[in-house]
Amino acid sequence: MGADDQAPSESMYDRFVRAARIDADNWRDPAHDLDAIQLATSEERKDIERFLITRGVQHFIDAEALASLDTPRARQALIEAFRNGTTEIRAAVAHVAPDLIETDERLDELIQRIGECDAYNALGLTVAQIEETHPPVVIDAMLRRIASDPGAAAVHFAGLLLYLHGQADARFDWQQRPFLLRFNAGDDRDRREAFDDLCRRIGWDSASYASRWSDS
Repeated sequence: MGADDQAPSESMYDRFVRAARIDADNWRDPAHDLDAIQLATSEERKDIERFLITRGVQHFIDAEALASLDTPRARQALIEAFRNGTTEIRAAVAHVAPDLIETDERLDELIQRIGECDAYNALGLTVAQIEETHPPVVIDAMLRRIASDPGAAAVHFAGLLLYLHGQADARFDWQQRPFLLRFNAGDDRDRREAFDDLCRRIGWDSASYASRWSDS
C-alpha cells in the first residue's frame, strides 16, 4: 500500500492496522505497510510495535515488520519467535534478522530445519539460507534428509548440493531436472543409485548414510 491509499486524517498507526487485516482478497499474499512504519511518528511507532507484539509473530510479514521497527522490544520479540516459533517462523526470523541470533544458535536451528522443512513449510527460505551458509555439518544434514525422506525437500537439496559443488549452473538447474526428480518417492532402487551418484559428484561417501536410508 502506498501513501496515495491513505484515508483522510488517518494516522500511520491506523493505516498500518488497516493494511494488516488478512481477508479473502489478500490471504494468499498478505503484506504489512512498511512505508507506514517509516513515516510514523515516535508515538505511532510505539503503537505499531504494541500491535505487532500483542498479535504475535504469526507470518513472515510479522517478522519483517518487527525487523523494520528495529526497537529493543521488537528485537526481543524476534529472538523469542526464533527460539519458540514454528519451522516457518524460525526461517522468517533467520532471513530478516540474522544478526540478532548468535552464529552457533543460528547454525543449530538451520540443521534442525533442514530435517523439518518442506514445499509449503519454509523450504524456499531454507534453501536460500543454505546458499549463503553451508559448512560441512549443513551438507551432512542435507544428505541425511535426502537419504531418509524422498520428496520435494530431497529434490531441492540435491539440486542445491550440485550447485554448491560446481556441478550445476543454478540451485535448481533445469538441465539437471531428470536426475533430481529421481529423489522423489517411487523407485527406491533408482533413488539409491541417484544418491550414490550425487555423493560421488560432490565428493562425499554415500556408504556413511546407509543407516539413514528409508524406502518410500
